[in-house]
Amino acid sequence: MLVFIARTAFIFVFFLIIIRLMGKRQLGELQPIEFVITLILAELACVPMQEISIPLLYGLIPISVIFAIHFFISAFSSKSIKFRKFLNGSPIVVIDKNGLNYKSIKKLNMSVNDILDSLRDRDCFSIEQVSIAIVETTGKLSVLKNPNVLPPKTLPITIILEGIFLNNNALLVNTTKCEILAFLTNENLKLEDVLLLTIEEAKIFIQPKHQKFFSFQIGQSYEI
Repeated sequence: MLVFIARTAFIFVFFLIIIRLMGKRQLGELQPIEFVITLILAELACVPMQEISIPLLYGLIPISVIFAIHFFISAFSSKSIKFRKFLNGSPIVVIDKNGLNYKSIKKLNMSVNDILDSLRDRDCFSIEQVSIAIVETTGKLSVLKNPNVLPPKTLPITIILEGIFLNNNALLVNTTKCEILAFLTNENLKLEDVLLLTIEEAKIFIQPKHQKFFSFQIGQSYEI
């Protein structure tokens, strides 16, 4: 019986660590510990219900162990901020006054595309619309909009994403890789240095990996 309880507790802790290492993108609205408990309890409840040959007690004991672990973890985390941060992580800023924070995005095991998708869910279609964006411990993106920036009139087309040139998207705005590379050279940038480059009507937006974003009106400051 002690081995059975110990195995259940070990799987619980191991599963929790793995989920934390995977990052927040897979967690939805649940905290890591809640996600682990949901998965394990669902599986534990199914086994004794499906297998009549397994005594019901073998399903109730692991569930009780999980409940006890959760109880003690909740009690301890309420008294220890460090432990609570270990379990659930901390909110992380992914967009600030300089634009996309590449280090924070990678720390969360997310991509720029993940951030852009979440921004569109909050009616933000350009980085310039955002004053600050924070990935919460649940994986949800909280956004504070910049009141001084109006939404784009048309959808910005992504031309470069994390150093990769998107040829099909470039065709939509009648530009070529050679033209974009020539522009980047003029700005002392290489393709791999660009985290995000979008074109929207007569405007081009550039977010270098480790620099503040900037934008131009096509035909004013440069030619493309």
